[in-house]
Amino acid sequence: MNRTNIPGLTLPLLLACAYPATATENPIEELVITASPHGKRIDEVAGAVGVLDQKTLQREAAATLGDTLQRQPGINSSSFGPGVGAPVIRGLGGTRVEILQNGTTVTDAADVSADHGISVEPLLADRIEILRGPATLRFGPGAIGGVVNVIDNAIHTTPFSGVAGAGEVRHDTNSHGNTAVLRLDAGTGPWILHTSAVQRDSNDIEIPSRAAIDDDSSKGFLANTDSDSDSWSLGLSHVRDRLVLGLSARHLNNNYGIPPGGHSHEEPEHDNDHGHEDMEAPITDEQDAENTHGDLFTRIDMSQRSYAGKILLRDLDGWAERLQLDLNRTDYGHRELEIVEHATEVGTVFNVDSDEARVELGLAPLHGWLNTIGAHYQQRDFDARGEEAFVPPSTTRNRGIYWLTDRELGSGALTLGLRHDEQKLNSPDIDSISHDSINASISYLYPLSAQQRLDVVLSHTERAPNAQELLSDGEHVATRSYEVGDPRLSTESAWNLELNWHYSGPIDAQLSLFHRRFGDFIYAADTGLRFSHDRHDAGFTGVDACSNALAEFDNEEDVFASAPTCFAYQQADARFTGFESELGLPLGDTHSVQLWADYVRARFDRPVDGDRDIPRIPAARVGLHWDWSSGPWTTRFSLTQAFSQNDAGANQNSTDGYTRVDAHVDYSAENWSVFIKGRNLSDQEIRNATSFLREIAPEPGRSLVIGASYQF
Repeated sequence: MNRTNIPGLTLPLLLACAYPATATENPIEELVITASPHGKRIDEVAGAVGVLDQKTLQREAAATLGDTLQRQPGINSSSFGPGVGAPVIRGLGGTRVEILQNGTTVTDAADVSADHGISVEPLLADRIEILRGPATLRFGPGAIGGVVNVIDNAIHTTPFSGVAGAGEVRHDTNSHGNTAVLRLDAGTGPWILHTSAVQRDSNDIEIPSRAAIDDDSSKGFLANTDSDSDSWSLGLSHVRDRLVLGLSARHLNNNYGIPPGGHSHEEPEHDNDHGHEDMEAPITDEQDAENTHGDLFTRIDMSQRSYAGKILLRDLDGWAERLQLDLNRTDYGHRELEIVEHATEVGTVFNVDSDEARVELGLAPLHGWLNTIGAHYQQRDFDARGEEAFVPPSTTRNRGIYWLTDRELGSGALTLGLRHDEQKLNSPDIDSISHDSINASISYLYPLSAQQRLDVVLSHTERAPNAQELLSDGEHVATRSYEVGDPRLSTESAWNLELNWHYSGPIDAQLSLFHRRFGDFIYAADTGLRFSHDRHDAGFTGVDACSNALAEFDNEEDVFASAPTCFAYQQADARFTGFESELGLPLGDTHSVQLWADYVRARFDRPVDGDRDIPRIPAARVGLHWDWSSGPWTTRFSLTQAFSQNDAGANQNSTDGYTRVDAHVDYSAENWSVFIKGRNLSDQEIRNATSFLREIAPEPGRSLVIGASYQF
């Protein structure tokens, strides 16, 4: 805990694990983890497992997946303004956290740049699972940080007859945003139809002080942070005792703004030879007024279409008990709209298409062992055109096979997992780049008594570098950098050790300790150079287009200081160590208190850029939830203390701590309810250490979300 001030971490806060809400709000028997191939309950799965059910999601669901999950211990959000929020699990995010929808990969451009949102609609989810341990091997080789599985049951796997539906409306006083959600399920005989939709719009968010630390021009609000999105899904299922057939389609549109300064070019003027195209795009009066001085505003206009199919044969006789085939096709694209005064241009167009197939066979028990074997194939076609096309077009193919097994051993349960993957990347003008990866995991869950259990997880994980890390060579204005990839990067690996203790009795206590040691951790190293347009125009590429000589910048200090920083992808050994804890105290039939804490320390083994600290690691937090329920009333009061992050990493500024107050009040009667959610009621200036824009774009200030829902 070197240099990070985290006072007050007393013993009660250290006694626990990451996801208390599910253990107290729902019977254990209902919490079957769908990400586990053997249908285990949450108390039968080793590792820190979290589930957000429907009631929890009503309280926590937000516009982005990161914001939805960030109030769970061990999980933070990497924001890029309110339109973007990616989950960070134990200090790891991006490609190291696998985002799934109903067990298949969510395809978008979120792993290419921090300003690209994850194309998942949390308000359409029935539940969200957060998983670590052996079962993550089912979903890909890159889930070193964990798996987030968003489940919406567009394809039903259990019989349903009749008609059921729900509707909800919300209004956010901070952004003056409105949201409407509708869902309908209808079943007759073996056939089940599912439909759902969300429509959301919001204006610029209000903040408690100025946007940029050193600038008063945007005080009290964050410009260009309005958004407009809609999403719908449609599914048809044929469900019998031993057979499930299903098809689903989803469509998502999302148009959101990037805070000023978060995505800015050195020169706003554009020429047609840069791939820009003029267009007529709606510009609000507010945006028009704010652009009278030639400021550049950028908006992301995103669209995603996804199609899924499922075939499930279950309760079979003989040597196989279950056969499952999942198919998914996704077409994703977004345009980056650049608005200067009255002109709107398309700066860069991103297109990502993917095809995915996974076949899985569950075998009959053999000498007490439950075995599952599977094969996984995915192809991802990436293409970017325009000024910010710093990654060339590429096709990435991944083929993997895996095996998962578990059995009772002594009085405990042993689980083993093994996976092998081959990744091949092709891009114009380069030779094919191939990587192999092997992932293995072993866990043992041991009941210490009727009220407590202990489990330990040991795993070796490997991740092949992605196209951005291998092939980047260009200006990345979203992060004010010039990025240079390295086709010679090797596979990243990590040894992971996790220890979990659970106690359930007069009090509920959980503790999770973890240590992760990386070999060849891939990171973007600050070269100490700045990108020179003159050198680039002269034909230099890669790091050769960068310099620290003032002569390359018209001998002007200001020009040098404002030029993009040059980053080169490199590898170094690193370590992540931390804990999550929770303690639940019942205070009677209607009251309970939960105390929680989380902390992660991430360092390189040797100094990198003169500093061993890894950038954008979340600060330590402690928190309290007070729950009260009586008759139709349910309330939760939450207090979160985030400490300062002084271990910010090379060339990064520290972030101050804050005290955040949240509350939720719900009144339910029969099949309808009304609720009020208070967010950041203390109106704190919050600058998250995980955010690329923490110095120019704080999190929203005080907000009330007022809503009503109806179910039938």
